[in-house]
Amino acid sequence: MSLQEIDSTLRRLRDAAEAIASNLLEIELDPNRGLLDSGMLEGESATRWSEASTTLAQLWQWHAQLDQLLDRAAELRGARARLPEKRLEELRELLQGASIELANEYVPLEQRNLLAGAQAALRCTPDEMLEHSSAAFDKAKTVLAAAAGAWDQLLPRLHAASARLQESAELGRALGEGVPPGLDRARERLSALTERLSKDPLSVSAQEVLELEQALESFQVDLESLDRLRREIDTQLADARKLLEELRRVAGEGADAHEQALVKIAAPAIPDPLSLDSALAGQLQDVEKIARHGAWRQARTVLEQWTSRAASLLEQARRIAGENRAPIQARNELRGLLDACQAKATRLGLIEDPQCSSMFEQAHDSLYTAPTDLGEATELVHCYRRALSQSAPQGEVLR
Repeated sequence: MSLQEIDSTLRRLRDAAEAIASNLLEIELDPNRGLLDSGMLEGESATRWSEASTTLAQLWQWHAQLDQLLDRAAELRGARARLPEKRLEELRELLQGASIELANEYVPLEQRNLLAGAQAALRCTPDEMLEHSSAAFDKAKTVLAAAAGAWDQLLPRLHAASARLQESAELGRALGEGVPPGLDRARERLSALTERLSKDPLSVSAQEVLELEQALESFQVDLESLDRLRREIDTQLADARKLLEELRRVAGEGADAHEQALVKIAAPAIPDPLSLDSALAGQLQDVEKIARHGAWRQARTVLEQWTSRAASLLEQARRIAGENRAPIQARNELRGLLDACQAKATRLGLIEDPQCSSMFEQAHDSLYTAPTDLGEATELVHCYRRALSQSAPQGEVLR
């Protein structure tokens, strides 16, 4: 190692020493460090911080040793442009040799020789000490960062959870619900998590806090639903009555369509009309009575069940009404097709054709005489249409 290399190494080691001191001081001044040193820690956090504290103390000791080495090196280096070889050799040994004692390690009896003691010094070069220091600093810093992260991220969430729990409890009392057992369990869980976070932050996971938040949100959504029912009961009952009226109207249309189909269509394949339970209206009155007594949870349950059933019946009524209207709609479509064919026959000059005229009359009688046999009428109309197509001049297309 030349004198120039010695100077370069000294500058690098001085920069490293300053960085070590700066980072260690920042940890010393970290407010979370004070909380960890308060003596209130328990469990995993207490164990890991005890190890990290020992490591930080060791890092200060190693830093002091490095400073002492640099002071000795600066004294040997001096300010001269040239140094005698003996001085250079001392500097080389100081900067490149095992000049720093990291620790004393216990040597088991079976590994000692006769003249050795129970302790053996663990020595290293300055650069090796920097490597040891970096690794030790990272471990200690990780513990501090993990604890600080838990406090900074989870504590505000627990405070917010506490506020939400209080709001839910107050709303429950206002609704006459009291405090649901599940909410009491959530309160106990919140208290336990808050206690653990203060004393053992490394043992509290974000997932545990999330599960508590989800449980409280579920309670709040449930109670807000009851409160909304309390405030909007008249509107919701009015909507339910509109639904009932719509159901009755559609069911009535289905019944009328069914009756018409039986009269006007021969043997129609149609479903029976929907028969409505007279209790539907009475159940709405029950909801109103329950709500007047402030039993909002029961009122919500009964109203939701009623609404679900009524909506299902309405869907069923619409399907039945459509199926009952279908035969007459099919008949009317055949009538429209027959009229179109007759108009085409007039345009083609086939209106007086005996065969076409006879086919038209048969189809017309079938469609306009009740009850109509749809199968027969369909065949007659399509036969008439084919006859017109066959009789039309070449190039004429019957649409």
